[in-house]
Amino acid sequence: MHLKRILVAAGAALTICSAAALAAPGNDKLRADLPQVLAETMPGELVPITIIMHEQADPFDINELRTMSKDDRREHVVGILQQVASNTQGGVLDILAQAQQTGEAANISSLWLANVVIAHVSPNVAYRIAARNDVAYLNYDRPIGDELFPVEPELDLGGEGGLLAGIECGVVAMGAPDAWNAGYTGAGIVVGMIDTGTCITHPDIANQLWTNPGEIAGNNIDDDGNGFIDDVHGWSFDGGGSNNNINDTNGHGSHTAGTVAGDGTQGTQSGMAPNAEIQTIKFWNSFSGESAAWNCMQYGAANGADVESNSYGWPHSMNPDRFTWRTVTENVMAAGVVLVFAAGNEGSCCGVDSTRTPGDVPDMITVGATDCNMNIASFSSRGPVTWQNVAGFNDWPYPPGKLKPTISAPGVSTVSHSLCSGYRTLSGTSMATPHVAGCVALMLEANPSLDHWEIKQILKDTSIDRGTSGPDNTYGAGFVDCWAAVQAAADAGCPADFNGDGQVNTKDVLDFLNAWNAQDPDGDFNGDGVFNSRDVLAFLNAWNAGC
Repeated sequence: MHLKRILVAAGAALTICSAAALAAPGNDKLRADLPQVLAETMPGELVPITIIMHEQADPFDINELRTMSKDDRREHVVGILQQVASNTQGGVLDILAQAQQTGEAANISSLWLANVVIAHVSPNVAYRIAARNDVAYLNYDRPIGDELFPVEPELDLGGEGGLLAGIECGVVAMGAPDAWNAGYTGAGIVVGMIDTGTCITHPDIANQLWTNPGEIAGNNIDDDGNGFIDDVHGWSFDGGGSNNNINDTNGHGSHTAGTVAGDGTQGTQSGMAPNAEIQTIKFWNSFSGESAAWNCMQYGAANGADVESNSYGWPHSMNPDRFTWRTVTENVMAAGVVLVFAAGNEGSCCGVDSTRTPGDVPDMITVGATDCNMNIASFSSRGPVTWQNVAGFNDWPYPPGKLKPTISAPGVSTVSHSLCSGYRTLSGTSMATPHVAGCVALMLEANPSLDHWEIKQILKDTSIDRGTSGPDNTYGAGFVDCWAAVQAAADAGCPADFNGDGQVNTKDVLDFLNAWNAQDPDGDFNGDGVFNSRDVLAFLNAWNAGC
């Protein structure tokens, strides 16, 4: 059975620790600059905070998850996470509900992707909650703005960008047209664009919008019961009020969406996967903080996103909640969603703090930026990263740390959508990230059964080595060769095609049972090193899924 993880202190193991380790005398539960913010709060003013509960779901067993169909896997992971949150948040929510009646709390919400409660509170309420034994710590949910999205000023960056015969040069350099010619265009794959919104009327994206199949537009009813009214094409968690207004007033999100799925209707083919479905999940304005991004990721995981494209990140100088970011993102991966994040535009500024959070999460597909000639951009954040001092993990000690980025892709003078019409050029790892997310959509069309870790490995294995020989902290594994990655994904085949003859039929059942009876290593279907009932279950699930 799935157990619960208790948030641990630095130097401890991954799962168990006493609460006192995180609650030393004083206000040690008030993290980063929250003590100062609370001390400077004016009478009647409320402070945005995140409340991280002690109990967190244990890391999921990937081998166990791979015995399930994709839908069952998502339902299983989401169910466990929701249960942990439901079982443990009651006491804190009761305090907040009471405080709301006296004007000392507002904007209360519960997160289950990690076990977190979000609210605006008075200092007195914050201190009261921090005193609870079931609370690990409180963070200031710092409002953010443009600085979160790694985009370079419009300067001559000394690298190739632009178009090649009407197709954006990065799309060509990665080999996407070869995938299109082979029939892979991203059809049927839902890409969650977590960004500043999308101008959904741009002619190049209007036909690639994800439409919630359970929602009736405009009737002001939550038809599918998912907690969101009229979320026809997505949802906004922009901090000014959770609603279905996903319109982009910034431009960043429209540009990144165009790199994923712009189909060239107005004349410029900017998208890697021109038939993918764009699910717009918005957060951006002066009121949004880390919790808004977590809510976005939770929405995508609960509402069918196959891959989430994230062209943003928190520099370590902004004191991001790295424990919660790693918990959130690893849970999204476990649920079967492929996660792609920007490395950041800090170059090698800050040693092991140069890669932004959560691009610094060890298992993340973290994207560095090149020009269209595969030369690294000077601004692209370099690794390595370390988690040696992050309570709850305390791994990847430096030296050597964890290599970052994972891979690199075009992000210099990238041509894509200019809000609702036409095109513009932008540079940054923000632009490189949707190139990779679009490639992932092509890979998933070729083989929908692949999960985050399998996609990540294929991207690395098929990449074009750049810089020093072998993986490095500048290019990662290398420049993404998307056509090679799509072919490798397709060749990974259907797991129910046990004998590899290209067909799924009764002969696969017979061959599997023969291997099982003979205790042939091929009978270890799920690859966990033992022959047991899990192998039978994994094979039957793959058979039922039909690939």
